[in-house]
Amino acid sequence: MEKPYNGCSKELMIPILLMVSILIVGFHQSATALDSKKILRMGFAMSDVTYLDLHPIFRSQDMACHDMIYDGLLRFKPGDVNVIEPDIAERYQISLDGMELTFYLRKGVMTHPFKGYPEGIEFTSEDVIFSIQKAANPKYSVDANLFKNFVAEAIDKYTVKVKLTEPIPTPERAFADHRGGHMVPKKAFEIIGPLAFKTQPVGTGPFRIIKYLPGQSIVLTAHEKYWRGRPRLDGVEIWLMPGIKSRESGLKKGDLHAIEGLQEQAWVEKMKKMPNTKVEVFGPGEIVFLSFNVMKKPFDNLLVRKAMAYSLNRKETLALIGSEIADPMCGQVPPFLPGAFTCEEVAKAGLLYKTDLEMAKAFLRNAGYPKGFSMEQVISERPSYRQATENIQAQWKRIGIKVKLKIVDHATYQAQIRKGVNPCVLCICQCPSASADVLLYNFFHSNSIVVTGKSPITNFSHCTIVDDLVEKARAETDKEKQIALWKRAQYKLLQHVISYPLYMRKQIWARNSKVKWGYDLKSTFALYPQVNELTDILK
Repeated sequence: MEKPYNGCSKELMIPILLMVSILIVGFHQSATALDSKKILRMGFAMSDVTYLDLHPIFRSQDMACHDMIYDGLLRFKPGDVNVIEPDIAERYQISLDGMELTFYLRKGVMTHPFKGYPEGIEFTSEDVIFSIQKAANPKYSVDANLFKNFVAEAIDKYTVKVKLTEPIPTPERAFADHRGGHMVPKKAFEIIGPLAFKTQPVGTGPFRIIKYLPGQSIVLTAHEKYWRGRPRLDGVEIWLMPGIKSRESGLKKGDLHAIEGLQEQAWVEKMKKMPNTKVEVFGPGEIVFLSFNVMKKPFDNLLVRKAMAYSLNRKETLALIGSEIADPMCGQVPPFLPGAFTCEEVAKAGLLYKTDLEMAKAFLRNAGYPKGFSMEQVISERPSYRQATENIQAQWKRIGIKVKLKIVDHATYQAQIRKGVNPCVLCICQCPSASADVLLYNFFHSNSIVVTGKSPITNFSHCTIVDDLVEKARAETDKEKQIALWKRAQYKLLQHVISYPLYMRKQIWARNSKVKWGYDLKSTFALYPQVNELTDILK
């Protein structure tokens, strides 16, 4: 008999127990050695990171500590993504036609120390130019599609002018402290080199990397010359812990101060009962949707895609997570961005695909699959992916569609879907900080098709039918007309069942009540409660 996927043979138990023992000893040694200092220890639900260099990343969890290391020219106000404020740039201007931005840098912003420069160096316009060019280079950046439209020039040491080669909605948001908007010191990158920089990054943020242990931890220390003032914390330790039980135990014993939780209502309720513990539920989180590869049979048949849509039940999927944790999403653009569809608007347009199993079976019959069909699906081991996929698997089974799941680690899953192996991809993606344009371009424009696109990134559906609408919206300066174009693009995607939106999932963290973030946490694009110079641990 085949062993269950989560079973362990006797032969494997000894090395696994040894690894757990080493991790526990590491925790206690760390806690004992650093008790005299204010070190915030956080448990993240991941086995490792891919890059600490911010530009090549494509996995959400790789953004774990970028905002601690880097600054942007601008920043989303800590705890509130609806507000943009100056960061390294003390002020900025946008031309009336929106085609030119001018940034005026603060003087005296110092980088972290690096080889040959133990005191760091001042961040200037030269570094801004370099950062924008690096973000626009496909060799180094997954955000090249966006940043290739910017041409930057230094007016003087502290002034940078950025011209757009074509209109982009709210271009200033691209320069906030998120993804490609983070700034990288040129000299540090050149001295350290592209390969080493992936694990030994240098920025201007409140904390700097002093140690990275693959599969174990990331250790940061306070940036003594941080321009906003020395952080209240002496340092931060990020522990890489995919198992929820170990994270819970660490928080309960006091080895950890904050942990990433499970996105389940039952877990939230359980942790609320733990003494001296505060549970954080915040947005905007991540959007979750299915992308059907229209180049693979039988998904090249619209009737099949409609059958699969009519067999799904959003309420059932949401019930597994909890209404406090997730909100239904009926269009491709998340609700907080201009251009989003409400579920009521989608229903009125007749594109909600309300659950109807008999209609779903009829579509399958008309498509030539009266008894359904079988398919294989690679899926991540992460609970958020597995839970949703297994529920969808059960729903499709009701109409005769049998899905065989192959469980893999998350890094493998991300690599596999970018090779186009899945006929249907479950996308859990960080809400785009820029606009509807970024999401629609990256997921549904032909340039972004995985493997074969000009700038392949996340168009898993191989969609080509909304290029004109996305491009017209990008060039449109009238906001109302622009929003109308984004909605037309989504209408077309829904009409052809290119993708099936499911829900928007909030972030869940639990912390010791002595930890104070230093701001009112409502929302953040960082996918964790941001740690900045004001974060503190009270005695």
